[in-house]
Amino acid sequence: MSVAIIYTQLGGVAEKFWGSLTKSGDETSLRCTYQTAEHMLPLINGLDKNSPIIATHSLVACAAVAAGFTNVINLVIDNHAQWFVVVPGALNLVQGPSNYHSFLKMGVPEKDLALAGHWIPRDLVEGIPEACTRRDTRRRAGKPLRIIIPVGGAGAQKSFIVNMVGALAGLVKEGKVQLFLNAGDHVHMKEAFVGALVSAGMEYDTVVDMKGLQSFKEHNMKGEPAKNVTLFTYEDYFTAVATTDILCNIADVLACKPSELAFYPIPKLMIRRVGDHEAYSAIRASELGDGTLEVREVPLAIKYVNLFLTTKLLEVMNKSINDNNKIGLYDGCKNAMRLALERAK
Repeated sequence: MSVAIIYTQLGGVAEKFWGSLTKSGDETSLRCTYQTAEHMLPLINGLDKNSPIIATHSLVACAAVAAGFTNVINLVIDNHAQWFVVVPGALNLVQGPSNYHSFLKMGVPEKDLALAGHWIPRDLVEGIPEACTRRDTRRRAGKPLRIIIPVGGAGAQKSFIVNMVGALAGLVKEGKVQLFLNAGDHVHMKEAFVGALVSAGMEYDTVVDMKGLQSFKEHNMKGEPAKNVTLFTYEDYFTAVATTDILCNIADVLACKPSELAFYPIPKLMIRRVGDHEAYSAIRASELGDGTLEVREVPLAIKYVNLFLTTKLLEVMNKSINDNNKIGLYDGCKNAMRLALERAK
């Protein structure tokens, strides 16, 4: 069991201590990251140093800078400004304006910083108009609310999610809610989900590979799943990670901790964070209108689900997503590529 899981499940003082650690990425953390990155140099030293490098983690960007690459772009993670997520000598792209001015205030040179937008898979961005229309149409027709619930890396939010699934049993059995449960490649989460479903007497189908995932998506673009709960569980890492991206445009709501998924263009129910740094990503989603504030208790999460079912909250979020899309807010990856190619010239 990871440290994150232990502290998160203990709660109280233990969780507060863990939260403070996740916000303490100071200059020393940046130096440690850079020193660690120097050990990666043999992996990239043979490449053309003028090749654009777009790094999705500061460790990779640090290694590229240390190796002498001249066009390094670092995609800054989260929405909380800390030293260890920026890279001296690289162009650091941030997803939101609060991070931009916070890094300037910290002393990051303006030439090394730019506001790019959110890091979103291309298929999701291109599918925004159709997905929002589909969600609104389903809601007005009284179709079941589709909630996708993915489990992050270590499964630190396990207890919250399992309790939430159990609390949704009534709405699922009534046909008001459909659950897409992505256990990824985590056996312990698969077992936890199965235990919760069996205990609550909920029937479910299982998808175990990419072929089944693609078939499920194609069928449910216009149809309905055979059962109101579908469990996605895999042996390979790639399909596990890709599942949430593939299903977002056929789901109505994404229920997740405020990690990188907090920036996704889908109505979001932001559940309990794992580390205080994630709180700022939930705030970002709420202020943009495409997500809730962080929900730390299961009863409040169920209250939000009922609001999605009985009010126009879902339609309001979909309108925000469409409006945000029109101004390019979700085009961060496209902008990163454009900047890399411009700098290469």
